[in-house]
Amino acid sequence: MRIVPLAAFFLLFGLAGLGVFLADRMFRGRGQAFLRSYALHMAFWTAHALVMIMQFILGTEFLPRDALAPLAFVTGPIILLLAAISMNFLIVFAAQAIGGKPSRGLLAVSIVLWSALALYYVLMAGEGPVASGRAFAPVFSIAFLVLKAATVLGSMGCLIVRAGSCGTKAEGRALRLVAGAYLAGFLAFQMSVAGLIPVYRLSGHDYLIAVIQIGYHFPVLAALALYARRRAGARRTDPVGADVSSRLEALGITPREAEIVALVMRGYSNKEIGAELFISLDTVKKHLSSVYQKARVKSRLQLSLLSRQPPV
Repeated sequence: MRIVPLAAFFLLFGLAGLGVFLADRMFRGRGQAFLRSYALHMAFWTAHALVMIMQFILGTEFLPRDALAPLAFVTGPIILLLAAISMNFLIVFAAQAIGGKPSRGLLAVSIVLWSALALYYVLMAGEGPVASGRAFAPVFSIAFLVLKAATVLGSMGCLIVRAGSCGTKAEGRALRLVAGAYLAGFLAFQMSVAGLIPVYRLSGHDYLIAVIQIGYHFPVLAALALYARRRAGARRTDPVGADVSSRLEALGITPREAEIVALVMRGYSNKEIGAELFISLDTVKKHLSSVYQKARVKSRLQLSLLSRQPPV
């Protein structure tokens, strides 16, 4: 019955929507920029999954066999675009989660590689049967998997490495938990697709794989909530380190202003500071103006240099 795949699609759509809602709610409640980046990564990843399952439903239930190739030619670039955007937001998330900024060069390389893969798909898929004689499908599938896996392994690897230098051991363990949950979910999905996990023996296995593809983000969200709490707690306790805290305290700088100084020292813009601390841009500017007055400096550079001096 055609009603069954349609019902399955809407259930998956609801699952995807719930995940994105929870991720967005978490960001709005905590205001940390890396949570917003993960929400965007999850939104595009689940959209990519939904387009794939929609293509499967149309191709198996509603369209004749000779319409499959034109359908794949139309939906393929959309799937690639959504996957590329999702993976780039994962890179941004990883950089922000470890307290840095995403490398523009790395993002540019990622965009170029995904664009090249999309161009290859359009050129080869457009040749129809000719492409099959050139091993189009295996080459494309391997390249697609390598790009995804490299992005995931690189991003999660950065989190694991960074966890060792977190402000507290609890914060480091939470960051490792985020990376571990993501890697476990991603590997479970890829192994299911490859048949290494025998989900193909179950009825409706294609929909089950889609559930895994969308659902593995939920444990990651739980781990992210834990990391966000511990990271915020560590920043409130000692945002810039004991020595620098003593220096700032001697200048009469408040704990909230010290948090802002810590982010200035890490190269954050006013807008990024507002997103990280969940305060308005005007509030950031007022705090910085107060800090400048107390520290008797006129620029962010002077403030950063002053903050790095040992206490006297």
